[in-house]
Amino acid sequence: MRFSRKFRTCDPFDVDVTANTQRIIAAYGTSDTIRYHGASQRFMASVQLLSEAPVSGPDPEPSFTYDIKMSNFSIPSDATTYGCAYIPLPQLPEKNHIYKFDSIIQDGNEDVVHHILVYACPNSTNVTIAPATCNDNPDFYACSEVIVGWAVGGKAFTFPSNTGIPLGKGVAPTYVRLEIHYNNEMLQSGRKDSSGIRLYYTPVLREHDVGVLTTGIVPRALSFIPPRAESFNLYSLCKTDVFNQVTGEVIPDMQMFANLLHTHLTGTAVQVAQFRNGTQIGFLGRDMSYDFNLQETRQTEIMPIKMGDELQTVCTYNTLGRANVTFGGISTTEEMCLAFLYYYPRNNISQCVSIPDYSPVSSFLGFNITRNQSALNLLPWTPNNITWLQQATKEAFHLNIVFHSNDSYLLRHGLVHNITDPPETPCNNSESTSRSPASSTVLNNTTMPTRTHFTLPTDSGHSLSTGHPLLTLFILPVLSVTVLFLDS
Repeated sequence: MRFSRKFRTCDPFDVDVTANTQRIIAAYGTSDTIRYHGASQRFMASVQLLSEAPVSGPDPEPSFTYDIKMSNFSIPSDATTYGCAYIPLPQLPEKNHIYKFDSIIQDGNEDVVHHILVYACPNSTNVTIAPATCNDNPDFYACSEVIVGWAVGGKAFTFPSNTGIPLGKGVAPTYVRLEIHYNNEMLQSGRKDSSGIRLYYTPVLREHDVGVLTTGIVPRALSFIPPRAESFNLYSLCKTDVFNQVTGEVIPDMQMFANLLHTHLTGTAVQVAQFRNGTQIGFLGRDMSYDFNLQETRQTEIMPIKMGDELQTVCTYNTLGRANVTFGGISTTEEMCLAFLYYYPRNNISQCVSIPDYSPVSSFLGFNITRNQSALNLLPWTPNNITWLQQATKEAFHLNIVFHSNDSYLLRHGLVHNITDPPETPCNNSESTSRSPASSTVLNNTTMPTRTHFTLPTDSGHSLSTGHPLLTLFILPVLSVTVLFLDS
């Protein structure tokens, strides 16, 4: 289906079309007779209307595929399991480039496969360990450099035509670690899985090698969100001025072209702000109406990251429906705050993440919250206390950890900056309504398309969060479409 409408109508009852995730509800008829659509001819979904991904075109010739999969992995009857396996990469006689990747989800396991990550392993890694739960063996964590990632709602991703992930002779790694997060909410036993990632590669080389920089909060570090908070932020810091020191070589500007933003169930927004010489210059990723069920790798305009820039990942959460504190962690009911930034040319930095220092919070409360986390649930989380904690969280020092792909690292300390929202487009006259709205504006002069196109989704199995703008599409006759934007 195709429709067109101004991005911003300046009508207070209309929802702006933006680059954020947008919720739609739609209904359709089976004939040209206008009547009630019926209970089954409707759906709800989250979409990104202003997708900047280019038309991928045909696959290059020649091209091949390689599957990185679990092999009948036994899923434990636990709510959360991270399964790990070492998988060899194809030993090719010459360098190739991976130009595309897609998920392989075993039929019937769509409800338990939450996300999949493929990590590059240093060639010195002991890869004799059999597939198992990741936590059972620390050797699995010797591989820390993400190559590709997929999460719930994601689709196949094709790299720009001048980029690819290196593969083959003379290219490290020779092994990868496959990590799959299984979310077994029903605690079922006896389930097995052979899901994974399919790589598409070609010997026709591209100009640039692709890398992935992971930013955000260290998942296993202490971070927490109070209950009954309508909007609460967690912050992380990445200082790139030490990248050259970590690698021992001069790193050229990193040209970021895509991102994958990641939180769990209470996440409502994710931003990756970019600062240069203490001044905010734009956003490397921004989704102010994030949906857990639509975590896709999204292509952006090319945005340079210069050595010395600071990257600040901020995640916003809504815990109005929770009675207890939500802690940072690896399970789906805990929370994460991560962003995976795809860039070229590849360097050997794998992660630039941080840990907030909660010492002042412990001092104020009178107990060490690191050692006595359960006591946080005994506190009266009034609006005033939530406001105080939000200010303390924002002003906390951050321990910034920059990892080399060989698992060495360097530590820095720093404070986060205030983030400035993009300027709003004025509504002074009719001409202004054809411009991109504020929430889709990027300070690096992003150019948005002037017409939106999207395909009606076939999967209506995911529920939608409330409290977000909804785009309502009434598809009445087969060829006649009415488009309305409504506030929920």
